[in-house]
Amino acid sequence: MQILERPFKQYNDAAAQDAASRPLPTHPVASWIEARTGAVSATRAFLGWRAPRYVEGNLLYTLGWLTLISLLYQFFTGLCLLFYYDPSVEAAYNSVDFITYQAPLGWLIRSLHHYNASAIMILVFLHLLRTFFFAAYKAPREVTWLSGVALLLVTLGFGFTGYLLPWDQRGYWATKVGTEIAGQVPGVGQMLAQLLRGGATLGQLTLSRFYVIHVALLPGVLLLFLSLHLYQQRYHGVAPAITKRAQQRGQQTVPFFPNWAWLPILLGIGLLALLIFLSWSERAPLTFPANPADTDYNPKPEWYFLFLFQLLHYAPGQYESWLIVLVPLVVIGSLVLLPFLDRGEERRPWRKPLTTLVALFYIAVIVIFTWLGW
Repeated sequence: MQILERPFKQYNDAAAQDAASRPLPTHPVASWIEARTGAVSATRAFLGWRAPRYVEGNLLYTLGWLTLISLLYQFFTGLCLLFYYDPSVEAAYNSVDFITYQAPLGWLIRSLHHYNASAIMILVFLHLLRTFFFAAYKAPREVTWLSGVALLLVTLGFGFTGYLLPWDQRGYWATKVGTEIAGQVPGVGQMLAQLLRGGATLGQLTLSRFYVIHVALLPGVLLLFLSLHLYQQRYHGVAPAITKRAQQRGQQTVPFFPNWAWLPILLGIGLLALLIFLSWSERAPLTFPANPADTDYNPKPEWYFLFLFQLLHYAPGQYESWLIVLVPLVVIGSLVLLPFLDRGEERRPWRKPLTTLVALFYIAVIVIFTWLGW
């Protein structure tokens, strides 16, 4: 049985016309703002956006919005940290130490930033899996899927560049290993490592580059792809359901607010409570200051890079440099090509054994090697 897509654009066009046809607000301030910017009617159209009824109260359809809420937490805490952080090798560690132990609520802000980084990775991964197993990457949503893959890579870039900023032993040696791994890429490895480090070794140029990338370049790229992702999601609507029950409910629509928005908001509050509890239970780690002479330190990357780090341990020496290229190339390449290779109308994962088995294989490799590395 083929599952056909029901277009929701007609409902959203009607919602926009309805918002535009409503009388202007009577409050003087709101009326002034509406007359000059149109913000009131635009907000009405945004909140009145129509979605199929099966998304209402469905946890799986909250993952994208919950990820957005988590990103807002990360932006806010990161901005707070910028008021105290000093991006120099002489003062970076001391500034992070001051934030953690002396600045008012500094321990809370830094710990929230630390634990929320892992929360974002988990949410992005779960959102990607939900999109894959619901086949929401199929036409006409290829751009939505590709922008989501780009957001995944940007998120990983945040994790890699932020690791070094405290300039402690943990971040220094993990970054050293990471840049050395990049240096083993056949052909362009040395040039890539020099570009990342800003020289032959880790130093002030490395910290400055990672700082600029982390607080300026990556946020700009993130906002660009996030805007594209949200626009595409609103333009094409929610992907069609894959079960008969949800399809029956899909004949009816509900407004985004409050029918769909209330659950992500409640979950966002719950996520914040969990992050505060984790921060109170154990503050974000800060090891001793970076010491390039301490070659006995055993570095490990963050958990979301552990599977690749551990996989290289099992690779024969002559194949290690090729695995560094092939593993990310195969995984990322398959994600990019997926909507162009799987062009059939079938959306149910149990009716698509090839793509489902490949995805389960990827998941198993990541989970097993992460566990071994842990």
